[in-house]
Amino acid sequence: MLKTKFLISLVLAMAILVTQAGAVLAAPAAQEPARINGVVQSITLETDTSTGVTIVLVKVLDHDGSSQTARVSLETAMSLGLLTLNADGNPVIHNAALGRPIEISAATLIPDGGTKPHPIGAALAEFFSDVAGIDYDTIMAAHEDGTGFGVIAQALWLTTRLQGDSEVFLALLEARENNDYSAFVLEDGTTPKNWGQLRKVILEKKDNLGMVMSDKDNGNADENSGNGNGLENKPDKDKDKAKNNNGNGNGNGKEKGNGKDK
Repeated sequence: MLKTKFLISLVLAMAILVTQAGAVLAAPAAQEPARINGVVQSITLETDTSTGVTIVLVKVLDHDGSSQTARVSLETAMSLGLLTLNADGNPVIHNAALGRPIEISAATLIPDGGTKPHPIGAALAEFFSDVAGIDYDTIMAAHEDGTGFGVIAQALWLTTRLQGDSEVFLALLEARENNDYSAFVLEDGTTPKNWGQLRKVILEKKDNLGMVMSDKDNGNADENSGNGNGLENKPDKDKDKAKNNNGNGNGNGKEKGNGKDK
């Protein structure tokens, strides 16, 4: 009888120890924060040279005085007010965000070594998906060659208004790079003198990168298609192709002539 009681007590004691140990092991997971809270110490853009994808490193000072670095996408950083777009449509650090409190959801964090598609490139590809030959890779190739997203968006809007395809898009970028718009002719038989004049003749005020980013979930540029803006493609399409056979999207974002973007 005494032996039986001793065995029962021993089993109960072991069960209690196992339960306590399990609670201790589970505690770190239960205490793991669902979000990062603190004050922004620094914001750094980090670009993967092999993929061209840029992510944002945000160093946050916790309330207890310790710091940690969060890795987020450009899209997330912009939604948090950490980045803004410059005149060329490229993301830049929003210095006013430094020193401000921030809360970052764990669901938006990118694991170390992980990358996501460029949010602006992806938004443009989705918005202009109805334009033949236009996809994420085409857009990112132009950007990696040095063309800002703002100019890429303008060229895509121009392509849409001209009811063109990827060849027209690349021809527009090449025309801007070389300041040679002979492949495009106005109704009066003249050609645009510069990029600014070309945009003024064809585009509407709403045709810009901001429109794409604010309406990126719709992804339908076809609603705004049409070329009734006083400019048409030169009829000799083969001649156009010959003039633009090097149109590989090598626009480097530099403005030539007197049509410099402001």
